[in-house]
Amino acid sequence: MKNALIMNVFVVLTITLGSAATWAQEESEGPVVYPVETYTCKYNKGQGPAELDKVIAGWNVYMDEQGAGNYFAMTLTPHYYGGETFDVGWLGAAPTGEELGAGADSWITNGAKQAAAFSKVLSCDSHSNYATMQIKESPSGVSPDNIVLTFANCSAVSGKTMEDVFAAIDAWTEYTIENGYRNGTWVMFPAYGVDDVDFDFKLVNGYDSHTDMGKDYDQYANDGGYQKHAELLGDVLSCDVTRVYDGEIRRRIATAE
Repeated sequence: MKNALIMNVFVVLTITLGSAATWAQEESEGPVVYPVETYTCKYNKGQGPAELDKVIAGWNVYMDEQGAGNYFAMTLTPHYYGGETFDVGWLGAAPTGEELGAGADSWITNGAKQAAAFSKVLSCDSHSNYATMQIKESPSGVSPDNIVLTFANCSAVSGKTMEDVFAAIDAWTEYTIENGYRNGTWVMFPAYGVDDVDFDFKLVNGYDSHTDMGKDYDQYANDGGYQKHAELLGDVLSCDVTRVYDGEIRRRIATAE
């Protein structure tokens, strides 16, 4: 697929998710895919955000001691959600699958103390891996510590191909750029550890704030966005109800001095 927006994907989780410029790679003929791992967890009895903050502080010290400068992490707290959800989610990423795998090997060998600290605070019922690529960078050009992420599970409409889907997404993305929408966008394809997959990919949008998300909400609902979205994507892509999460960046990719 050689449309301009996808051809120029250099870095997943850039700007909005606070990754480093060193992730940038040479332009390629296809999309650049990066590994993202997720956990969904609940707090154990008597535990909460304050205890988790202490554990993460210790984990960051451990990561520094291990020289692990190539791992990005953020926690997600549900903001708009249905009856079944988690207390806290974890989203982690590395520049390559090899680097994420090396981090897992190191964690298995050296991370028992930190793992026990996490287990005291959290019980996690899923650990999944998604092949992720960026569709649209955040237009703000900033890297805040707290962001808003939306997730929807999406599938191609019967009879449509992934090429059809991404051509339509590309057209919608161009429309949002031309009309000043404030989101960054990613797609996450399930790779490992996802139960009962009944979707093709997760469609993720990121905002610097709820205010920015609200501005896009107004524009989508009242200024023709809904109609344009239906025109471009209505007979191509089907998505479930969007969930919204408050994200807090816990670790950034180290930048070169």
